Amino acid sequence: MAGNGRSTTILLFEAFHEALKQLVLEDEQVLSWSKAKASLAHCLASQLQRSLRGVLGLSQDSASPTYFSLPGDLKVDILTQGCDVLVHDRKGGRTLAVILGNDYLTKVQQDTLHELQNQGCKLVLGAAFLPQKEYVLLYRPNQERMEYLHFHKVDGSTTLLKQRQVEGDADESQLFLGLKDRRKRTRIKKADL
Repeated sequence: MAGNGRSTTILLFEAFHEALKQLVLEDEQVLSWSKAKASLAHCLASQLQRSLRGVLGLSQDSASPTYFSLPGDLKVDILTQGCDVLVHDRKGGRTLAVILGNDYLTKVQQDTLHELQNQGCKLVLGAAFLPQKEYVLLYRPNQERMEYLHFHKVDGSTTLLKQRQVEGDADESQLFLGLKDRRKRTRIKKADL
């Protein structure tokens, strides 16, 4: 995908957003399966193949022998090179990398997002499919920051939730889950006895 960096990133995000929207509409059941990362990655990659062709103005005729061809010898693969979904040229050029989770992404997964960005991938995203929520939590590294976005399952819109600084000590804009320290609760219960 040639062009300036910003327009390429916008097209990639548009393709990802459309793929996610179609995944939620057409494959909602797979979102409820536990430990189905391969199935989820496959479904998202299939939708991404279609949406990339759409944003690039290519034919959507799946019967065409060139349907799985993207410009620049780009391919959409799953479960490779530390990513769950990867759009790349198989020669080392990474265009879009996605890490998926059925729960909030771990610190290691978030660090991997930053590493992929630092390695030159044009767009890097994480997606936490939280079955109990009406949204998919998206993670987008932006230099030394992490952006958190909500993709609303009902209407397919995306809104920026928060940004936080990644480097350094505790940050006031850090997202916390509001989980209580289990040891403190145990001590309180023992003291109440």
